[in-house]
Amino acid sequence: MKKLISALAAAALFATLLAGCGSGASSSASASSEAASSTASEAASTDASSTEEATASVDLGAIVTAIEAVNEVPNARAIDDFSMENEMNLTPDNIVAFQGDVTNDQADCALVFAAQVKDGTADAVKAELEAYKESMSSTLYADFADKVAKAQDARIVVKGNVVVMVIAGVNGPDYSAIDTAIDGALA
Repeated sequence: MKKLISALAAAALFATLLAGCGSGASSSASASSEAASSTASEAASTDASSTEEATASVDLGAIVTAIEAVNEVPNARAIDDFSMENEMNLTPDNIVAFQGDVTNDQADCALVFAAQVKDGTADAVKAELEAYKESMSSTLYADFADKVAKAQDARIVVKGNVVVMVIAGVNGPDYSAIDTAIDGALA
């Protein structure tokens, strides 16, 4: 009986030691995790501030407003993250900031989009916008010849790290006026 009690006491002591060691390892892992999280947060904060600085250097709102002064977007819907990624099929990792409007009117096709892109990604973003333009002019508006023609003539312009896409509205101006507005907005 004494042996059984001694064995149980030893097992209890051993279990307590294991629990204590496990807790220490857990605390150590937790501390490492917190340190890594803190480092990641600091890095994200640094990235965010550099992104804010980069974004501040390009006034995307002014570009969109200047182009929309010529090419009004009827019944405008702001292009959001979901639209940018899932409708326009743009790679979010290439985009620093963006702004734009697309018509919410099924009888129209007007769109104004401006994006500041990361260094070295302007060609990739332009290619993605070309694919979007092609999808719109080949299938999306197949029943509407006027919309297809406007989409086929869409403008995609790159200047430095800024990429702009404009589709004239069905009742909008011709593209020469839009070209002038884009040149002025990007000057």
